[in-house]
Amino acid sequence: MPKKRPADERAGGRASKIPSRRRKHLYLVVDDWERGYSIRKLDLSSDSDSDDVDEANGPDGRTGTELRLPPAVFRLEAPRARSGLFAAFGTKIVATQLTPRGTIPMFDVRTRAFTFGPRQEGQPNPCCTDFVQVGDNLYFIDDSCFMMLDPPPPPPKFAHPYIQIDWTWRGLPVPPFDDCPVSYAVHPDGRTIFFSTQGQTKKHTEVATFTFDTVCSQWTRHGAWRLPFRGRGYFDCELNAWVGLSGQPDNLGHLCTCEVVSADANTTDGHPPPTCKLSKEKLFCVDPAEKHIGATLVYIGGRSKFCLVQCIATDDRKGGVWEEVLPECLCYLYRVTTFSLNAVHHRLRSYRLPKIATEYCDHLEKPVAFWM
Repeated sequence: MPKKRPADERAGGRASKIPSRRRKHLYLVVDDWERGYSIRKLDLSSDSDSDDVDEANGPDGRTGTELRLPPAVFRLEAPRARSGLFAAFGTKIVATQLTPRGTIPMFDVRTRAFTFGPRQEGQPNPCCTDFVQVGDNLYFIDDSCFMMLDPPPPPPKFAHPYIQIDWTWRGLPVPPFDDCPVSYAVHPDGRTIFFSTQGQTKKHTEVATFTFDTVCSQWTRHGAWRLPFRGRGYFDCELNAWVGLSGQPDNLGHLCTCEVVSADANTTDGHPPPTCKLSKEKLFCVDPAEKHIGATLVYIGGRSKFCLVQCIATDDRKGGVWEEVLPECLCYLYRVTTFSLNAVHHRLRSYRLPKIATEYCDHLEKPVAFWM
C-alpha cells in the first residue's frame, strides 16, 4: 500500500502557509493624500509573495534598491498634519481627529469595514497624545484628559436587528501630573500601565513614574525615576523585560531593556529605579549622507522579534559636476528593519515616500505603524 506523501510534498514541495486571515501585517498610516491619509499594508513574512525584496545590507547599513510603497488598502479623509492622533487596538485603526459631526472614523483591517466611533468632547492635542491598548480597551491620555474607549457589550441573544449598541468614551481619574508622559509601558499583569513624566506634576517638579490600575481605576506614584526609553516600551516574555528605544540623546538609535517593576502599590515612592541595559549596536542609519528624521519601534511577537520604522532623508541632487552648486533636494525614505534580539541577521527594506508625503513633518518625525 503506497504511503501518503507529506503535506509539504503534496503542496508542491513547500510547507503550506499560514492562512492570510491569521497572519499579521505591518500597517503604515501615511500623510500622502491631499484630503487625508492612506493606510499601507506591508507583509514582513519571509515567505512573502509580494514584490518586496530582502536586500543585502552593505557595511554602512544601506540597501541598493528603493521600493515603492504598496498600494493603499484604504484612504481616510481627515485633517492633515495630525498623524499622531491615529491609534490601533484589536483589528481596528482609529482616527481620533474630530469629523464635522464629532464622531471618529474606525477601519477594520481584517473585514475592511468602515464605521464611526462615539463623539469626543474637544479636540485632542496632536503633539501631546498617547494611546495604550490593554486587553480589548483603548486608553487615551493627553495634557488635559484621560479616557477609555469602551467596546459595546455582546448583543443580546434575541436582540432586534435594528437595535445597535454603540461604543462609548468613559472618563477616568485625572492623572497626578500635568505634562505629557515621556514613556509608558503595560505591565505583564495585563491591568497596570506605567507612565513616566519629566517636569511639573500636581505635587512635584521632577522626574517621576506613576501607575494606573485599569481594574481599580486608581493612580499610584512609584518613585522619582523614569522608564529609560522614549515613548512606548514593550514587554518581551523571552527576556522578561521591557524593550524600547533609548530616551537618552547620547544613545540615540540604541535599544534599551529594563527590568519589569513590581506593580504592587505597597512599593509606592520606595521602589528603586529599575536595572537597565543598552544595546551595543546602533539601529539607526550610520551613513553620513543620510539624515535621521524619526523612528518608531513595533513589537511583532514571536521570539523577541521587532520592527523598526525609521524615516531618513538623503540628498537627491543629480547634477554631475554641478551637483555641489545646485540647491539641496531631499528625498525621504521609510527604512523598515525587522530583527530579533536573539539573532544577528537583520532584514531591511527602504520605501521612497512620494513628494506629497513630505509636506508635513509629524509622520516623518514619528512614523505611524501598527502590527495587526
